[in-house]
Amino acid sequence: MPIKLMAASRKRPGLTRAEYQRYIEFYHGTIARQERFKIDSYVQNHVIDGAFGLLSDTDHQNKTADRDAVVEISFKSFRDMMETLEPAVPSAASQDGKFFANESTNIIVMAEEEEIPVPTPLTTFNPGLGIVKGVGAMKVLHYIMRDETVFPEDYKKFWRMAHEEAVEKSPYYKEQARRVQANWRCRANDNDGAARKHFKMVDPPVYDLVVTHWFDTMEQVGAFRQYVEAMQNATGPRFANWSQSFYLYTKQIVIIRDTPLS
Repeated sequence: MPIKLMAASRKRPGLTRAEYQRYIEFYHGTIARQERFKIDSYVQNHVIDGAFGLLSDTDHQNKTADRDAVVEISFKSFRDMMETLEPAVPSAASQDGKFFANESTNIIVMAEEEEIPVPTPLTTFNPGLGIVKGVGAMKVLHYIMRDETVFPEDYKKFWRMAHEEAVEKSPYYKEQARRVQANWRCRANDNDGAARKHFKMVDPPVYDLVVTHWFDTMEQVGAFRQYVEAMQNATGPRFANWSQSFYLYTKQIVIIRDTPLS
């Protein structure tokens, strides 16, 4: 079964975001290409901007959204992922994080992908920003925390209901969204000891869903604002803890690609 590991990290104190992103692309990315192990594809999403919380929040102390990159590493199977995270000899990648990341605050999601249909899918227009043709120039990664009162089995259904309602109430988003992919936290995430050891995270928050939205340019990505506000005000059952949810505007850098990304 294909599986994707999504790792969101915060830059190490003392680094600018530009220094951090340059390091992970050219140094850490080179290590990934050299070691590779059983990696099927490796994508870095460099954060341009991000937001979290609600206008109704009385306490704006949540720092969850303070992330500088999200790495997506895909494998053909859970076994391939485990062999990469726990090689016989410790990997250089697992020792490199301390040079650029605040490792204890890493957030990891082991996910299964689901493509969600969009009314206006990808066109031939794509200015790139260093992006693979056909994937979309801008990506929004939407981390949605499940409300603890909602069963995981119902969460997926309730999100889909809210998403469809939000799309209909957001004409600009409906026109500009080029691709949507739901990354559902899979049961393998319950056995994440190897990931915790590799990424050195401490008591990370749990996210059952990361939704990726693609747009043509930074100008169009503003359509997401309309959509996310409609999501938060959807009329269906409450399914998300919005005060702990966040989204990141990113540009995508492809480090390793065997499996097509579009």
